[in-house]
Amino acid sequence: MKPVPAELTDKLMGAAEFAASGPGLNMSMDDLAKASGVPRATLYYYFSGKDDLVGFYVGVMMRRMHEAVAEGLSHPGTPTEQVDTLIRAILRTFEEYPRMCVEMAEAVGNIVDHSQVFAEMQTGIIMPAVSILVAGNASGEFDVADPVTTVVAMTGGLHMVATTDIVTTGRFDADARADALVPMMLKAIART
Repeated sequence: MKPVPAELTDKLMGAAEFAASGPGLNMSMDDLAKASGVPRATLYYYFSGKDDLVGFYVGVMMRRMHEAVAEGLSHPGTPTEQVDTLIRAILRTFEEYPRMCVEMAEAVGNIVDHSQVFAEMQTGIIMPAVSILVAGNASGEFDVADPVTTVVAMTGGLHMVATTDIVTTGRFDADARADALVPMMLKAIART
């Protein structure tokens, strides 16, 4: 896949999220061309086919989540404050792209080579979060025996909460959910 210009990325993300025929992960290239206003020839210039396009969408979502996490964690604070920031950053990404959030698990499952997706998750989400839990253990704020498994469980749980809200209500309020989830998650990892 060729590098996709930012303007085209924005058009494709908008079309995938708001097209009446369904999210981009389930759209045909023809439907996507119509929904985005991008000529079919341009789509095929950048993407060899549907699998390439799905990989693009998954990659964009991962990058946007990584950017949100990095931005949130760039502010100093205690490990407890950073966990709060991390949870809110992840949930806000789901709020920004609710339909993509719902389709993400299936899309990742359909990608032939999972190694790139998991490498991006590892470097952009899991390891920054693990470093916060390790710092929290060291400071005495947290008591987490297995930081990697804890982060995977937390992020998976956040995804499931967002997906459930989106599917059952058609909307997702990241801040309201974070206000409820942050205290529960912090209680689960707090040193008692």
